[in-house]
Amino acid sequence: MEAIPVFPDYPPTLPNMMDSAVERFGDREFLVDGPTRLTYRQADAASAHLARGLLALGVGKATRVAVVLPDCADWVLAWWAAARIGAFTIPLSTFFQAKELGWALKEADIDTLIIVSNFLGRDYIERLERAVPGLAGQRGTRVAVPSHPYLRHVVVFGPCHDGDRPWAIQGAGALRALADANPAIDAAFLSEVERQVYPADLFIGICTSGSTSQPKIVAHTHGSVIRISHAFLDSFLGRMDPDDRNYSGMPLFWLGGLNSNLFPAIFKGACMVFTPSPKPEDVLDTIVREKVTRIMMWPVQYKPLTDLAASRGIDLTPMMDHLHVQRPDGSTIPPERRIASLLGMTESFGPHGAGRWGEELPEKNGASFGRRLRGVERKIVDPKTGKELPPRQDGELMIRGFSMMQGYYKRERADTFDADGWFATGDTCAIDEDGHLYFRGRLGDMIKTTGANVSPLEVEAVMMTYPGVAEAVVVGLPDPERGERVAAVVIAREGESVDPEDLRRRMLEDMSSYKVPKDLFVMKYDEVPRTTTGKVHRIQLKELLAKRMAA
Repeated sequence: MEAIPVFPDYPPTLPNMMDSAVERFGDREFLVDGPTRLTYRQADAASAHLARGLLALGVGKATRVAVVLPDCADWVLAWWAAARIGAFTIPLSTFFQAKELGWALKEADIDTLIIVSNFLGRDYIERLERAVPGLAGQRGTRVAVPSHPYLRHVVVFGPCHDGDRPWAIQGAGALRALADANPAIDAAFLSEVERQVYPADLFIGICTSGSTSQPKIVAHTHGSVIRISHAFLDSFLGRMDPDDRNYSGMPLFWLGGLNSNLFPAIFKGACMVFTPSPKPEDVLDTIVREKVTRIMMWPVQYKPLTDLAASRGIDLTPMMDHLHVQRPDGSTIPPERRIASLLGMTESFGPHGAGRWGEELPEKNGASFGRRLRGVERKIVDPKTGKELPPRQDGELMIRGFSMMQGYYKRERADTFDADGWFATGDTCAIDEDGHLYFRGRLGDMIKTTGANVSPLEVEAVMMTYPGVAEAVVVGLPDPERGERVAAVVIAREGESVDPEDLRRRMLEDMSSYKVPKDLFVMKYDEVPRTTTGKVHRIQLKELLAKRMAA
């Protein structure tokens, strides 16, 4: 039997969700970030002050507001401030280099950008001025730059080096001052604005790599995000107790930080604990000092942290209980007898199926990826004919239901969904007679590394811009910690050579580090497996590279 989702008892909007949390958990600690310690009520007041400043700035219903901040209390407060007044919030990755940032700001038609000035020694102001040509020459805080014609305001959290930029609105203090200078935009005014936010309004846009060379922006409404996040509370994804103190290694600008960490904490009244950096030393020190009880991270992040903890005689196992599901008698359920994973995607704001926390599967359903949530439909079709296939037969997974995105920003719905509202996931799966889903792989070549999607075409397009590169082929190779690792083959132009390390250095300047190939092979044209028409045979190439690495 499929899982029955439980929805909140209020119209699902961010203002209603937060009002409910403040009413129920007002004096409980919500955000801990170094010396900053805020209860739900205090965080609400801080966010409201910023929201009034944004309203005074001209931000309102459907205004596109981007947030480029590291995980911290300021991220939550700034994002909350924008979302509670109906803005369409687009969290952007702090990994973005100048080209990626410039693309995202233009593609999303960003009106107001909230950005950190420096983080981990990286100068985001200099990066932004490279991303937005002409910004450096702006002489006032209302900007007009031809390359990004919708961009009007940039709010900088942290000091701008080399003197203040005339275009920069100086952080939270400046927004609070704007609010105070406009007494008509008071608490009552803000409350009325919040009442005009509806479940159908656009809420969050998440950048994700697609099957083409450019990423896409997945647009979700308040209703879809809040309903599905609440429905996850009975699974390991959202399982949290009111007394939990949660540390997340999953960034808030990606799905896992939201649906597995921030939203469950808000629904349950738990505390979010932040660290000054993602370095294992900083994380472990914070976990110990703040008595963290729950840790959610990508698998590749666990080992350096647990190794460091073990060297100090610290056992982190109780904080990672989702990795060690137990029976009522205390024994551990083996992996082959529990839900293997919860298969999902950004387009469905996470898993489109679920399994109950601690559920032990019958042997015949071992390695299941869960049964569908009621209200979410799934079917398997022949990818060539579109005909629905019988149970246990492999084909392409199609989904539709309440958790689905509104669509891709700037793309017509008919280009994404079929006439009956089905979305083609690109996943090869099978569904058995009991409704359990089994994942086989991807129809396309998308690489899934450490929880992030990487489009080979996007990486190849960047590599092809470098001198000496005649052809670039990017593939994903199996990796026990990352899931897949990004690998690339480069063929040099005739008479020229390519230095793999120099190429990687260049790429680290032009794109997010997780997209840059971990392994880079220089090969000759005829060494690369090809079809009779000269196209690269990617499956054979992956097998060849795997053998080379094994050797």
